[in-house]
Amino acid sequence: MIDMKKAIGLSAVTLMLSDVAAAAERGVALAETVEPEGMMSRIHESVISNLILEDRWKLLTDGLFNTLKVSLWSIVLATLLGGCLCALRMNRRKWAFVPVKWYVELMRSIPLLVLLLLMFYVVLTDVALSSVWIAIVSFALYFGAYFCEIFRTGVEGVNRGQWEAGYALGLSPMRTFMKVILPQAVKRIIPVYKGQMITLVKSTSIVGYLAVVDLTKAGDLIRSRTFDAFFPLLLVSAVYLLLCWILSSGLDLLDRSVTPKSRKI
Repeated sequence: MIDMKKAIGLSAVTLMLSDVAAAAERGVALAETVEPEGMMSRIHESVISNLILEDRWKLLTDGLFNTLKVSLWSIVLATLLGGCLCALRMNRRKWAFVPVKWYVELMRSIPLLVLLLLMFYVVLTDVALSSVWIAIVSFALYFGAYFCEIFRTGVEGVNRGQWEAGYALGLSPMRTFMKVILPQAVKRIIPVYKGQMITLVKSTSIVGYLAVVDLTKAGDLIRSRTFDAFFPLLLVSAVYLLLCWILSSGLDLLDRSVTPKSRKI
């Protein structure tokens, strides 16, 4: 009798385990067939909730416009400022290069965000400028110091004999610089200059501290309304990646145009 009960119990356990295994196999098969559809539905829901509802895509387009505006104007003004500072920095007169040297050291020592807040809350608080233009001025002042050093090292990297060769040909100092020195300096400047420009574009993500709706701020606003952090921030990252790739590709084309050896690559 006891052996019969044991046999019945073992058969019941075996049957139970086989049912569990069969159910698990059916669950795996069902998951394999349903998972892609579930993923696509989640992506569709994310697109609807993050972009379509309440026209939230307009936040991203407005943010992209502000990011491009701050980036492009900052690059132009910082480049012009860096060129002027470079000319003063390379001047032999003490009254010219000493203030520029201290200015460069000051900009290197202050975090960009701190400078941005100082310009907004202290320096330009009584000036009739929008938050966007205060950000542009701040970025131009900050990166102008870095561009100054990039330009200076590029020019000083050209052999001094090139200046003497230009003078021997009867060229004036300005024409010697424009015709002989600058083309050689540009080849040294572009790689470092490209890196700083990309850094500038990515650094515009902090202008949200000034209540400017840039790309990052737009993504954060969408996140606060949908409670979905993954999709908007992933989309913002993709846009930044595209902007930096376009900028880098454009400078690579310029580099190839001034560097004959790189045209074969």
